[in-house]
Amino acid sequence: MAEPHTPTNPPLHLHRVSPDDWESHRDVRLAMLRDAPDAFWFTYADEAVYDEADWRQRIEGAWLVQARDADGVLGSAGLGSHWEPERATTATLFGLYVAPRARGRGVGEALVQAVLDEARGLGKSEVVLEVTRSNGTAEALYARCGFVRTGAVHDHPRRPDLQEIEMVHRL
Repeated sequence: MAEPHTPTNPPLHLHRVSPDDWESHRDVRLAMLRDAPDAFWFTYADEAVYDEADWRQRIEGAWLVQARDADGVLGSAGLGSHWEPERATTATLFGLYVAPRARGRGVGEALVQAVLDEARGLGKSEVVLEVTRSNGTAEALYARCGFVRTGAVHDHPRRPDLQEIEMVHRL
């Protein structure tokens, strides 16, 4: 799961986020919303107003993982389960983000693999995600990790001029 260590590429480790990690989660979440606002359903303004209790509560109800090195958080991703009985074996990859300083180092692949491993451990049969049509870099990452387009396309929840492409990875 970890990438090779070189002097310019410190070792990577994955960390399951707990409520006590609320500050690092807040910081990476707000960074992603500033850096790639169209990639996510919520905005920086929506979430910048949250206090410690809000961040802790959001973490308690989620499965989140961070990629870290000696210099801090490199990125994060989440896994959600569907509550509808007909989708009980489906999970969703959400909130994948890799900080600019870590791009091209295999961080995205490591985060996706952690999500897929957790989904398998939960007995899920597939993981779905939505990626903005204009985000070719993210779509290519997902394809490298075994996701394929389902053919479903949805309007972005905040930007009707953008479309979200659904992709699936069968486990």
